[in-house]
Amino acid sequence: MRKLLVIGTALAVATACSPAPAAPAATTPAPVNTAAAFGHEVRITSTGAVPKLLVSGVGEAVAWRNDSGGEVTVRLIDGTPPSGALKPGDVFSHTFTTAGTFAYTLDRESKSAKDPAGVVEVLPHEPAG
Repeated sequence: MRKLLVIGTALAVATACSPAPAAPAATTPAPVNTAAAFGHEVRITSTGAVPKLLVSGVGEAVAWRNDSGGEVTVRLIDGTPPSGALKPGDVFSHTFTTAGTFAYTLDRESKSAKDPAGVVEVLPHEPAG
């Protein structure tokens, strides 16, 4: 055990005394996706869902709030029962019990949408450690 301690100390001293590594070449930062957010609420506006991508966790409820001028139905594409008609100001909430990517549509005024309006990315819980 003493040998390990001496070797570990020698490595620490050598590391502390070694020159700093060269800085990596400058790169252009990746663009920030302003349509993604962490949280628990999606606002439904007259132009669509805000944010388009919501990141949440297993066991957390996500709420869709109708801030548009008409009725909207939230329909998760995975087969979860739809919200029913949400009038302006109404909220629909769903708790995700499994990790995964869940797309949804926003059906407006009795017209079913075919393309996803947004996605909820549900992350698994990190193990305690």
